[in-house]
Amino acid sequence: MQVTSDITFVGVLDPDLEIFDVVIPTEWGTTYNSYLIKAEKPCLIDTVKADFADEFLQKVEQEIALDKIEYLVVNHTEPDHSGAVGALLEKAPHVKVYGTRPAIQFLREQVKRDFAAVVVSHNDTLDLGNKTLRFISAPFLHWPDTMFTYLEEDQILFTCDGFGSHYCDPDGRMFASQIGDLTPHVKYYYDSIMSPFKPKILEAVEKVRQLPLKMIATGHGPILDQDFWKLVDLYEQWSGGEPKANPRIVVGYVSAYGHTKLMAELIAEGVKSETKEDVVLLDFANDSPHVVKTALQEFDGLIIGSPTINADAVEPVWRALSYVSAITAKGKLAAVFGNYGWSGEAVGLLENRLERMRLALVQPGLKIRFGLSEQDREQCIEFGKTFARAFIKEAQPHLA
Repeated sequence: MQVTSDITFVGVLDPDLEIFDVVIPTEWGTTYNSYLIKAEKPCLIDTVKADFADEFLQKVEQEIALDKIEYLVVNHTEPDHSGAVGALLEKAPHVKVYGTRPAIQFLREQVKRDFAAVVVSHNDTLDLGNKTLRFISAPFLHWPDTMFTYLEEDQILFTCDGFGSHYCDPDGRMFASQIGDLTPHVKYYYDSIMSPFKPKILEAVEKVRQLPLKMIATGHGPILDQDFWKLVDLYEQWSGGEPKANPRIVVGYVSAYGHTKLMAELIAEGVKSETKEDVVLLDFANDSPHVVKTALQEFDGLIIGSPTINADAVEPVWRALSYVSAITAKGKLAAVFGNYGWSGEAVGLLENRLERMRLALVQPGLKIRFGLSEQDREQCIEFGKTFARAFIKEAQPHLA
């Protein structure tokens, strides 16, 4: 399939994929997009998932002899894009691979063989003879190795996961102009994969805006030959959001018999008594998963509570913490509380998890055994007040 007279789509379609990366349902399947630039010095942009390596190589060989390919640009080394690199190098060991420093490091670990590599930095170029590639650093979209590649003469930006979608058109169409509005599919992909990296997305969007563009050729889903600036604008909007009138402190909990819930309510009361910041009280087990996920992606301070059952925190709390990005939550203030009957391990386990995610614990965790006495109630309120005072004093530099 021709993208332009000099660029051929050599990716593959995976319409039957039901789950991506273990946890993301893909109702419409996906595509793994790779592109062959037929310049004086031919170049491949990305490869495909290993399961489709044979199909990929057949498509490439229908267009060009493998010994004629000079370069492979690896924008991102997640195996759905780099899985066929090893198979390509097996047949074409002369190919020189271009990527960021972490991309080349990751790729060497993946293919377990030596290969010719060139590490590139932001704004470096690659001369293809009659065409020029410019490399645009885009780390954490959504891996630390990511870059975009800009074909200057054609004004086409190859973005790998950026602006992509898990959408494999039932009729095999691969251009947005053939399909129509892709916004729902791009938004689903953004929410599922990109949303934890909003500050990095804003940095990348600013770089994209500096480029004259005729097309965005993504790594998943249809090629954006129309409305691509609309999607760039939406990426910026989704990543910036509406300015918050006040920072947001989330008090989230799970409660078996009501004791941890009461602790959460009293702690929230204490926070509110000391600050004007928005305080959001969440029941991780019963509130909407969408509400919980959104709150845990956007909080400025986090207080989390769990009962101890079988020497552990309960599953809904661990699931809720999976929504917290260790990238964007780094340095934000946190605290832990919990109720128990036997041994009370939940608080310590949750503190350890938050510390490993590099959140900053404000104070030692609060543990109360069984029912709450009047003194326990006062202790909960004071726990919330202490957090609020620390938040007012120290949290401002960490606001997202």
